[in-house]
Amino acid sequence: MTSARGTETVVHVVALGVTVALELADDRMTSAVERAWAACRTAPEDGCPVATAPQLGADADDDDVARALQALTQAVTREAITARAGTMAMFHASALCDQQSGATIAMVAPGGTGKTTVVRALGPGRGYVTDETVAVAPDRSIAPYCKPLSLRRDGTRQPKDEVSPQALGLSPPEVPPWLAGIVLLRRDLAEGHPIEVEDVDLLDALVLLAPETSSLAALDRPLHLLADLVRSSGGLRRVRYHDAADVEPVVREVLGRSR
Repeated sequence: MTSARGTETVVHVVALGVTVALELADDRMTSAVERAWAACRTAPEDGCPVATAPQLGADADDDDVARALQALTQAVTREAITARAGTMAMFHASALCDQQSGATIAMVAPGGTGKTTVVRALGPGRGYVTDETVAVAPDRSIAPYCKPLSLRRDGTRQPKDEVSPQALGLSPPEVPPWLAGIVLLRRDLAEGHPIEVEDVDLLDALVLLAPETSSLAALDRPLHLLADLVRSSGGLRRVRYHDAADVEPVVREVLGRSR
């Protein structure tokens, strides 16, 4: 929902189950923000965290707007993670869910290594949970973050474009998502090489996953919680691949699990 606060426009969105107010001092940002964040829009809430969009210069062009949108997305993510610190395990991961059972695969990977590409390729017909942060409660329920997808432009590094999931044929979850499986994505195989799927033992899983979390130390007994989530969701698997489509069998198998 869009409202006004003084001379600013305010758009409220839900991120990781937290309402965040997006403050837009420049009217040139309003329609782009409303479009990009359509899947997350929610009713206003008093006292919620605030993410402020950067100011645009008088001669700002489309690239400047794109950079401001990207910075705003990063600000929303920071506010949501801060609000959730100590209550949920948060993985740097993308996620898709089955639209009937809610079974969800968390695909953990460092930034810029293919999480968004996999979601974009394999998401149609499934629930788009996030391409950025997967927040999991101890009971394995997930707070969706259906943010705009951050897409790199062909042949350029910056800026990324913040694109709504609906514009890419993706739909938010229709049922509450829950963690059915965790995989560690590694896009490091040569073209034509078949996908490799490797089981990771629990100790190695903790070592590999811990760096790809946010605010882990704020949790009570964080490594115990992380180990419980890994065990209860079938263990960690490392998935090495070249093309996003190669990951389809793994996604299909995890989303077919029952709780």
